Amino acid sequence: MASKILVVEDDRALRNAVVAALQSGGYEVESAADGSAGVQALSAKPYDVVLLDIGLPFVDGWHVLSTLEGRRVPSVIVISARGDQADKVRALDMGADDYLAKPFGSEELLARIRAVLRRAQPPAQVSLVARSGHVSVDLSRHSVLKDGQEVRLSPTEYLLVAELAGHAHQVMDYRTLLHQVWGPAYGDERHYLRVFIQRLRRKLEHDPAHPEVIQTASGRGYRFGPAIER
Repeated sequence: MASKILVVEDDRALRNAVVAALQSGGYEVESAADGSAGVQALSAKPYDVVLLDIGLPFVDGWHVLSTLEGRRVPSVIVISARGDQADKVRALDMGADDYLAKPFGSEELLARIRAVLRRAQPPAQVSLVARSGHVSVDLSRHSVLKDGQEVRLSPTEYLLVAELAGHAHQVMDYRTLLHQVWGPAYGDERHYLRVFIQRLRRKLEHDPAHPEVIQTASGRGYRFGPAIER
């Protein structure tokens, strides 16, 4: 079954071009011309991916992102004419999975779509439950528990914590984590990693300001759980 994609973009020419590119890629596509219509579409039916412009009329993309917080949501790729890092960090921190600056080509767009869809369907893993304090990650069930209660994570958040948990008590360096979770093209996008680690800490730690579950190895990377004394 073809993946379902919602395009929320007010520029008609760009919206039509994006819809055509996605349809040529074999996806089932619907579109909305403003944020209000986008919110209504997201409330009416499920989608696999949302392409969301930030500079929308009436209801902007920031508001649309805020309405998705805490829900089981599709993967979100923000598209924007502004490519500065502050906007990227804000979008990622509000729950987006990726950020694509305009102008962009159809091949890059399709590659980003394929990447977020892969992250939404992680491969089967060996039976392993990794624990760090009050958090357990069951890699075979793709579930994360905090104090015995399941934690709702986005596909990208889960892949990141699963990568760390699969190498529990070992430091995973920045580039390896970016490569494994986002792909080879993201090896230098360290701000993606910082934002998603912060998102995970808010959901998993008792005190995100003093993390115990996901620890920082300064200048090197991150580790799930404490180091094992040898």
